[in-house]
Amino acid sequence: MNENQNINEAVNSAAEPVMRQVDTQNPAISIKKINKTIGKRHILHDISFDAYGSEVFGFLGPNGAGKTTTIKMIVGLLSTDDGEISICGSDINKDFEKALSYVGGIVENPEMYKQLTGYQNLQQYARMRDGVTEERIKEVVELVGLSNRINEKITKYSLGMRQRLGVAQAILHRPKVLILDEPTNGLDPAGIKELRDILKKLAHEEGVCVIVSSHLMSEMELMCDRVGVIANGQMIGVYSIEELLKSSAGDTTDFVIDTDDNASVCAMLSQYDAKLSEEGRIEIILPSDTAMETIASINALIISNGTKLYTVSEKPKKKLEDVFIEMTQQEGDGQIA
Repeated sequence: MNENQNINEAVNSAAEPVMRQVDTQNPAISIKKINKTIGKRHILHDISFDAYGSEVFGFLGPNGAGKTTTIKMIVGLLSTDDGEISICGSDINKDFEKALSYVGGIVENPEMYKQLTGYQNLQQYARMRDGVTEERIKEVVELVGLSNRINEKITKYSLGMRQRLGVAQAILHRPKVLILDEPTNGLDPAGIKELRDILKKLAHEEGVCVIVSSHLMSEMELMCDRVGVIANGQMIGVYSIEELLKSSAGDTTDFVIDTDDNASVCAMLSQYDAKLSEEGRIEIILPSDTAMETIASINALIISNGTKLYTVSEKPKKKLEDVFIEMTQQEGDGQIA
């Protein structure tokens, strides 16, 4: 059994998390067994997943894993070799225009008319869609936080401001699905947080299905309700953030204890399989579900024995980034795809 199997088993055995209420009977996007070969390279292998309204769905994978290729197929920039892509019930191959009418998105970088102001850019985009009023333009400008700068030329915009204007353009026609490919690339921490808040608001308050691709596990943790993990053109699985957190936490908790007589205390705690580290401190591994009660009893025992207890600390658990790397490693050479 390899590391990926171990991780998947840990994830699948996690308790059912409390999820946001979504209509799981009617996915906003349904992808079934899509494949893509370019030249002699098989880029995608039977990719399948569903994403729903009112959720931020993270499409997560290393650079080169197939995220952008999949997104380009969803928005019609690339054709599928086989398989099905359905958007709000409309098959993209059978009813392309209707399927794409539900979608707004930015693939790679938002394109702007640099000689125009932000507001003039939105007016230009509004002409391409039916029913976009001046009131709607003002509404999205307020939503993305550009009210004070919208009448300035694009040349004066920071990268973060351009990203926000790109989101405004993408949601002008009130799409049911918003797709963003690596939207946080190049943004500073403040810009990332601003964009994150906008996307969560669109999903959780306006019912939009937001799909965001990224290779940054830490950002997906803060932004997404669920993530689909892809590596080497194959879907490893779809998980809630709660499931991944539980997977990364494991079922044991490691403690490090330091006293004025670690050797004697370690012998006294033999029933807990206590060991001395290379630094001479006491290490104890306890079942997570009873760890706090047990460590409290151990502390009391140490003190009642007349030993000075200096510190008790919990060793850092495996980070979500570590879980992500293990899930997406190639077997054999251990290199990221």
